[in-house]
Amino acid sequence: MSNESSEPKLEAVIQLDTPDQEAWKQVLHQIENLLVEDESASVEVVCSGRGVDLIRRDTTHLSIELNKLAARGVSFVACNNSLHQRSISESELFPFVTIVPSAIGELIRAQRDGKAYLKLT
Repeated sequence: MSNESSEPKLEAVIQLDTPDQEAWKQVLHQIENLLVEDESASVEVVCSGRGVDLIRRDTTHLSIELNKLAARGVSFVACNNSLHQRSISESELFPFVTIVPSAIGELIRAQRDGKAYLKLT
């Protein structure tokens, strides 16, 4: 099912800051559901704090799902402050991850630009 051209594009920014691996799985599942409903939807996942572990190659159990979603245009970003505080290097992240200066700044910019804010737990 695709979004009709007369409707505005669905755009969302999702905050993920939990170490809960079941929550990670649910967030990815919800994104997949959205893309089934509207394949043109724009989704950005902002990872901060322990949520950064989702997008670390050595700490996630969801690498297949992450790669599939990234290939479909889902944007995954990491908070540089969180990386610095936890001594995580960029090389530990998947290559499709973008680093932003701060999660809070990225969330505010996304909302200012009209994206719906979601924090799925």
